[in-house]
Amino acid sequence: MFIKKVRKRNGRTQKIYEYLQLVESVRTDKGPRQRLVLNLGNLDLAPAQYPAFARRIEDILTGQRSLVELEQRLERSAREAARKIFTKQSEELQEKQAADFQTVDVNSLEPESPRSLGPEYLCHSVWKALGMKEFFEKQGVSANVTPLLQALVVGRLVDPGSERYTKQWAEKRSALYELTAAPLRNSLNSYYRAGDALYGLKEPLEEHLCRTEKELFSLSETLFFLDLTNSYFEGEAAGNPKAARGRSKEKRSDCKLVTLGLIVDESGFAKYSELFPGNQHEADTLAGMIRCLEKHLQPGCDRTVVIDAGIATEENLKWLKDNHYHYVAVNRGKAPFEKEFSGMEVIKEDAAEGVKIEVKRFVQDQEVYLLCRSEKKIQKEQSMRNRVEQLFTERLEYYRAGLTVPRRTKRYEKVVELVGKLKEKYPRAAKLYEVEVVPEADKPAMDKSLRAVDVVWKKKEGTYDRETAGEGSYVLRTDRLDLGNEEIWGIYTMLVHIEYAFMCMKSSLGLRPNFHQKEKRVDTHMFISVVAYHLLHVIESRLRAGGDRRKWPTVCNVLRTHERMTIGYRVKEEDGSIVHKYVRVNSRLEPEHLEIYRMFGLSGVPLPRRRLAYNR
Repeated sequence: MFIKKVRKRNGRTQKIYEYLQLVESVRTDKGPRQRLVLNLGNLDLAPAQYPAFARRIEDILTGQRSLVELEQRLERSAREAARKIFTKQSEELQEKQAADFQTVDVNSLEPESPRSLGPEYLCHSVWKALGMKEFFEKQGVSANVTPLLQALVVGRLVDPGSERYTKQWAEKRSALYELTAAPLRNSLNSYYRAGDALYGLKEPLEEHLCRTEKELFSLSETLFFLDLTNSYFEGEAAGNPKAARGRSKEKRSDCKLVTLGLIVDESGFAKYSELFPGNQHEADTLAGMIRCLEKHLQPGCDRTVVIDAGIATEENLKWLKDNHYHYVAVNRGKAPFEKEFSGMEVIKEDAAEGVKIEVKRFVQDQEVYLLCRSEKKIQKEQSMRNRVEQLFTERLEYYRAGLTVPRRTKRYEKVVELVGKLKEKYPRAAKLYEVEVVPEADKPAMDKSLRAVDVVWKKKEGTYDRETAGEGSYVLRTDRLDLGNEEIWGIYTMLVHIEYAFMCMKSSLGLRPNFHQKEKRVDTHMFISVVAYHLLHVIESRLRAGGDRRKWPTVCNVLRTHERMTIGYRVKEEDGSIVHKYVRVNSRLEPEHLEIYRMFGLSGVPLPRRRLAYNR
């Protein structure tokens, strides 16, 4: 084999393009000819390096020990070229069931092309259990595109990243395409187009997943939890009308945001998602999301919607009543009763863990108000308050000390301004203290040279006691008069399911960082994380059913050591010839691999052994 440079001229623009081809000389009936082996493209290779590069590719294919040493960049390119040639020209040998003894040069044994298999195998089984392949076929998606859709979703679970990163992972570090068959086209644009196709099927796909998960896990679908979160962009996102400044839940006030709304059921399965602008008012999202959710559900009644204080406006609660939904919500604003903590009922207590939950029930206008107080929440809020009080008073002490130190602020007007800014920075502490800046006694207030002589502060006794007495308390509100105190509190605490879903998307499923700038690309990026969460939750639900409480990141790391690899070796045939052969195998199962696979009814043999030989 040898390399030659080819020049082509564009007939329309007259621009000349140059690229390299790997060719070999063959004999034909019409005499010797050159046959194209592989198009190398515009590889940066000096003419003097052509022979060494071609020789290195041939050595890799035939398993010969190479005397040629290339720089790292060219070695990587040579191995990639050899892999492509081997895929095109290798011949699969018939697998023998009985023992097959051969004369093998043990020094030639060399493992290569290791690929992650365990996590992909588990995700692939869940993908099949959810009927994803059949769904996409029914929607008219080509079978050649389905592997790309699966790669985008499974990639978020196993090794989250951008479309470019997912392409590199799927082709160079994962055995996923051996499980699914390789896509017809694997350019970067094909991954973007596959993402567009996935997001274009958002409504029917969420309906399909909702129905399939209900059948697989016998879900009751009587409780629904609705909440919103937001995520930030890297860049200005000028081409995305949804990108807007808002209150970032990740404290990234320097970035534009986009908001994700999600509804999950009492078991934590996602039912519906929707994307909103980054400055979306939470309370305005409820009616639209519930109406869209209804399309995915069977007709029914006695459904309860659980919402946090940000959504629980009087208008939204009235809308839920008018549309025959029950609700459990965190009361918004002032409670319609005086908070009195005497005579509270303890519904949960664990002295060893420091857990104590107390409640007190009030019934007004066919609604139950449940005053709750948590020992852990008291400790948390006290710690937060003490911290801001400490920062507030330390800065006041700094200002006061500066009145007697050279080159520090002393002008009365400026000190008052500093104290005002401090109150703005720490409003929670400022409302608990009275602060006074004392001016010089012998000068008028309008005098520009007026200096401050002291800064004094003290607690607002009535306000301080009133504010601190309510720490650790909150009020729940529901129209479910049939529920007991412990049941109401228990339903509210199940909001942790939706918080866990958001946490998974932002940490394990690649929701952030988001580098896309166009609206369609951003929507697709976030929706892929939502679909990946469906698979993650199915996996964790089945693990819990088997008594395994581990989360997906832990399970994924355990399964990474189950790999697919190729072992190359040289064989001496009966006629005395030396042939280089390959066998593609799975690594031996560890007990911890088999334990996980059995919970999912899997054999632990994802792919069969393949015997290959390079056929020139």
